[in-house]
Amino acid sequence: MAFPAASICSGVDDIALVGVLDEDARSIDALKQVMDVIVHARERLQVGAGNLALAYDLLHDHLNKQQRRDFVRAARKQMELLLQMTAGTHFRAAGANVTVSMTLQPLVIMLAVAGDPGAKNVRQHEAYLNRALEASANVAINRDGYPEEDIGYGSDVAAWLVFLAEVASRAGLVNLFERCPGLNRFGRAMLHFVQPWGTYLNNTGDFGGGSLGRREFALARLAKRTDDPTLLWLLGTLPQDDNSILTSQRQMTYPREVMLRPGVEVPVIWRSLLVLPELNGKSRHPSATKPPTAYCDRRRGIVSFRSGWHDDDTLALFDGSQRQGGGQGHAHASCGNFTLSALGEYFAIDCGRYNNEQNCHNVVLVDGKSGRTTEGRWEAVKHAGVLSHYGPGGLVDFAAVDSSHQHNCYWARRCLGLVKPTEGPGYVWVVDDINKHDDLAEYWWQLHTSPENTIRLFKNYATITGWRCGNKLDVHFVLPPDGEYPSPHRLVELTQDQATLSSYDYIANPHERAAEYIRPSAMLRYSAFVRPRLIAKVQGYDGKFMSLMIPREKNTPKPRCTRLASLPSSLAVQIRFERFKDTIIFAHEHDLLEAGDVKARGHWCFVRQDIESGAVIEWAGRECTMLRVDGEDVYHPAGQNQAKSGVMNIRTT
Repeated sequence: MAFPAASICSGVDDIALVGVLDEDARSIDALKQVMDVIVHARERLQVGAGNLALAYDLLHDHLNKQQRRDFVRAARKQMELLLQMTAGTHFRAAGANVTVSMTLQPLVIMLAVAGDPGAKNVRQHEAYLNRALEASANVAINRDGYPEEDIGYGSDVAAWLVFLAEVASRAGLVNLFERCPGLNRFGRAMLHFVQPWGTYLNNTGDFGGGSLGRREFALARLAKRTDDPTLLWLLGTLPQDDNSILTSQRQMTYPREVMLRPGVEVPVIWRSLLVLPELNGKSRHPSATKPPTAYCDRRRGIVSFRSGWHDDDTLALFDGSQRQGGGQGHAHASCGNFTLSALGEYFAIDCGRYNNEQNCHNVVLVDGKSGRTTEGRWEAVKHAGVLSHYGPGGLVDFAAVDSSHQHNCYWARRCLGLVKPTEGPGYVWVVDDINKHDDLAEYWWQLHTSPENTIRLFKNYATITGWRCGNKLDVHFVLPPDGEYPSPHRLVELTQDQATLSSYDYIANPHERAAEYIRPSAMLRYSAFVRPRLIAKVQGYDGKFMSLMIPREKNTPKPRCTRLASLPSSLAVQIRFERFKDTIIFAHEHDLLEAGDVKARGHWCFVRQDIESGAVIEWAGRECTMLRVDGEDVYHPAGQNQAKSGVMNIRTT
C-alpha cells in the first residue's frame, strides 16, 4: 500500500461511527491513538482532514480536555493552511476537483470544532466559506445538472457538493438547494448517462465510467427532494466495489457493497445510514416512469439521446466539448465524439483516462493526426468546442457541433441524428464537414470499440460484433458523387488496429496496465488502455461524407445501404430492411433535398416507406417546408400531411 496514512484516514469516520454506536472501546481507543499521532506529527491534520473532523465530532465526548485542545489547535492550523493555498484561485477555478476539496474541507472542520475550547473565532471564515461553497456548486455542477469535469471526477465532486449543501442547510449557513438549480438536477442528469441495461455510467471524460462516488447519499437525498424514484433505481444499479474488476496486482480500497433488498445495493459506509429512510422508498425503473429520452447540458454542450428506456434500446452520447475555465483540468479533445450502445452492446466507447487527444476519440483525424497534440503528456486540452444545435424529435433526434479549434482547420463541423423508428432498433447517422486547407487531404474516420468486441472488414463496410450478447453493428459510408470536386472522394481503405492512449509519456506501457484487469472489458471502468479501433480512410477535397451505424440482432440479415444520386453539396442514402426502406437526405447549405422518389426542402429529411406498397409510414425533417414522395405531397403548408404516423421535427436553436 503506497499511502497507508491516507487509507487509514479515509476510514476514520466510519470507525468512529461504529465505535460510538456499538460502544466499541477497541475502536474508540484505536482512533484516539491515530488522531494523537496525526495531531502531534505535524501539529496539523494534513491527511484526511475532513474525515478526521467528522471522527472528532463523533468521538467528542470520549476525549479529554487536552485531547480536544490538541485537535482544535491542529484543525485550526489545517484550516488556515488550506484557505491560504486557495485564497487567490478558488473563485477562478471553483469547479476544479482539487480546488473544491482544498477550500471546502475547512467548512467541515469549522463545523466540527466550533464552540470547543481553543476554537474562538474559528467561524471568522464562515461568510467566505459560504460564498466559496455556492461558487463551487454553480461551477462544478451546471444549471442543467451535468458535472463540469464529466463522469468520474466531476460526478464525484458533484455528489460531495450535494452532501455539503445538506450540511450547510442543516447548520443554518446557506440553502444552496434554493440558490443553485444544478444541485437538484444532478441526479436526473446522471440518469441520462447510464447504460440502457443499467449497471454502470457511460464515461465522458478523464476517468472511467462505472460507479458514482458518494452516490449513496446524493442520489437517495435527491430522490426524496425531487420526488424521483428512478434515482433510487440508479443508486441500486451502480455498484462501487471496483476491486471486483482488478487483479491482485492493483487492489484499491473501496467500501464493500451490501444488498439491502433486491435492486437496492449500497456501500457499507456511514453515509448510507444517514439516508436509510430514503433508501426504504420505492425505486422505479425509468421504463415505468418514462422520463424524457433526450437531454442536453447547455453550458457543457453535451447531449444524450436514447430510443427508449429498455435494456435493448439505443443510447447515443454526443459531446460538444464546450468546456468552461472554472473547471479546467481534465478537458479532452472530444468535440464531435460519440458513444453508441444498442441491443445490450457497448459498440462505440469513450476511452476514459489518459486518452486526451483526438486520436483517442470517435472523431475524424485529418491526415491521420490529432489536430493539436499534448506530446505524450497527461494534461488538459486547451481548445474548446461548440455545441451548435440541439433538437430532440419524436422520430429523429439531431445535434450538431463545431470542432474547428480542436481540429486546427479552416472549419470542422459534425452532425448526428438518432433515428427512433416505430419498428426495429434505433440507429445513428453522422455527417462530417471538414476543410483542412482548401486542398486534397485524407480523413480518418474512427470508431473505438469495447476491448472484447471484434471488427470484421468488408470492401466498403464493416461489422462490429459485441461480446456481451453477440449482437452486431454495421458501419457504412456515403461519399459525395463523382464530379463534384476536382478529385473524387474515395474510400481509400477500411482497416483496424489496436489503439492505445495518447499520454504515452505518463503511461509508458499500456499493455502492462491492461493486464491489471480481470478481463479486457473491465478497463472501461477506468481507462481503455488498449482497444480495437475501426478506421475508414476517406480521401477528398473537404471531408464531407456520411456514416451510418445500424445495430442488428445476431443471426439477422444486415440491411442494404445504397448511395442515391443527389444535388451537389448534399448526401443521400437508401437503407433497405426486410419490410421497410429508409431514405435520408442531408443538404450542407442549400436546403434542396432531392434523391430517389423523395423531394423536400429543409436541412435534412428522413422517410420510411413500406417496401411493397411504397406508402410513407413515418417521416421527420429539420426545418422542412415541403416533402413530396413519389410525386405525392406528404407535407406542404397548403396541403395536409398524408403520412400515417408522420413526425415533423422543426425545433431550431
